[in-house]
Amino acid sequence: MMNNKTWALTKVLIKNGEGLSFKLNTKKAWILFIAIIGITIPSLLFGYIKFIELIYHSLATINQQGVILSWGLAINSIMIFIFGMFYIISSFYFSGDIENFLPLPIKPKQIVGAKFLVTVLYEYLISAFIFLPILIYYGIYESAGLLYYIYGLIVFALIPILPIAFGALIVMLIMRFTNFSRYRELFKIIGGVIAMFVGIGLNFAFQSFAAKLDQNTIGELLELGNNSLSVVTSRMFPTVRWAAQALLDYKIANGLTNLLIFCGLSAGIYIVLLYFSELVYFKGVVGLSESSARSVVLDEDLGKLLKKNSVIKSYTLNELRILFRTPIYFLNCVLINIIWPLFIILPLLITPDDPTQGDLSMLLELLREPKAIGMIIGITLAAITFIGGSNGITATAISREGKELHIKKHIPVSYRHQITAKVLAGIVLSYIGVVILILIMIFLYKLPWYLGLLLLVIGILPTILTSFTGILLDLYNPKLDWDSEQKAVKQNINVLYNILISTAAAALIGVITYVFKSSAVLTIISIIVLISLLDLLLYYLVYTKGTVRFKELEG
Repeated sequence: MMNNKTWALTKVLIKNGEGLSFKLNTKKAWILFIAIIGITIPSLLFGYIKFIELIYHSLATINQQGVILSWGLAINSIMIFIFGMFYIISSFYFSGDIENFLPLPIKPKQIVGAKFLVTVLYEYLISAFIFLPILIYYGIYESAGLLYYIYGLIVFALIPILPIAFGALIVMLIMRFTNFSRYRELFKIIGGVIAMFVGIGLNFAFQSFAAKLDQNTIGELLELGNNSLSVVTSRMFPTVRWAAQALLDYKIANGLTNLLIFCGLSAGIYIVLLYFSELVYFKGVVGLSESSARSVVLDEDLGKLLKKNSVIKSYTLNELRILFRTPIYFLNCVLINIIWPLFIILPLLITPDDPTQGDLSMLLELLREPKAIGMIIGITLAAITFIGGSNGITATAISREGKELHIKKHIPVSYRHQITAKVLAGIVLSYIGVVILILIMIFLYKLPWYLGLLLLVIGILPTILTSFTGILLDLYNPKLDWDSEQKAVKQNINVLYNILISTAAAALIGVITYVFKSSAVLTIISIIVLISLLDLLLYYLVYTKGTVRFKELEG
């Protein structure tokens, strides 16, 4: 199943910076990294463990506490599947090293196998955060034996394989047919987008299938107790049921049987992926770096095409064009602004006919009460803050220039205007995500119009905040030494920095919302004042320290 060339290529990819390799250039960067990780990760884990505790003890009252394992496995698999799609498209098709491998005596399955293993390593971060705390918490409170933890580690090691393999099969099949036009860049983007939404659509279909159990069936399972409801929840993602059952029944032979089935399916789909790659991978990847010739513009027509614009507007539009026209930037920086809001409509897509939909309706009615206005605004602004920090637009704005950054010193545009254009590009695209999110809340969740308009106005503040933090991070720790666009965005630690900072800011907004939950006015005013002050501070830093730093980089 695995040969020496695959292992060797995997080592080369890791050594060359693909996957988990982040390079910190200075001692200050290491200090910043340790400080952010040391503050943010423990805070997030504490909140997550408290949430697990609440869910576990609530389920324990009806003897269904084992459901938390199947939930954890299903949610973990869904997250790996969706975010793994971004990495698969980037690594398998848009990485600059691919065409270097083509002339070598390496088979397609060896390239795919190596890139697959690197992707699996990358996705272990998600599993470590989502699944391991649930596995350990359940084991402690159930007084599980050593065999439980052995089974748990095996399941943990194999969790990413099935979701990533499913994603890779979908991507390879679609990209096989997007490489036939002279409009190659456009078709690469279209193919990537189609693959992304097909994958997410199939994921929703799996969950919808799991949700369409009638009320009597659910009632019977509840009456049985003994974690019987885990059968339903484990259907949210294929093969989760065997992993969940292996952990729940680890004391008996049924646990070992389910574990062996889970291992066999994991190995089986990996083998299928390798042999499928022999049929379609080279046909989809050959020629991806080529570009079509553009039509020649005659001198007499040149004047008609030229339009006079302000410096900032022209430079901002140029930044946006690059983000939209470069497939790897589009998929990882632009599309992410649309993907996140789609998760808001997940309950409506999954359970349109489910009896629990009535409970959702009651919850929505409760949220439309005047007393809940402050909570709605606080939670929404926290979500906007996180979404804005996760797109990586400004956090990679300097890095995307790469080795050509010195050219910026010679163009007739001031450093201040160049930074402003990069920040504005981030604000514009992040705000598109805000608009989509608010429209979903208004039209699907019946959020009152006046609240929607208020959120649209206030929502610009956290968008500015995360755009400023991103550009500051990339100014002081740019990743300029790269040979493919993938490394500039997918392997840029500044994106992780900005996600952690935006998560901390979102948590702070959540704390304010909780403290002033009895007064919507105090909640709104407090959040606006806090974010505005942070925006002003960051504005000062960007256009003083940041401008000087940009000049140093270009020198």
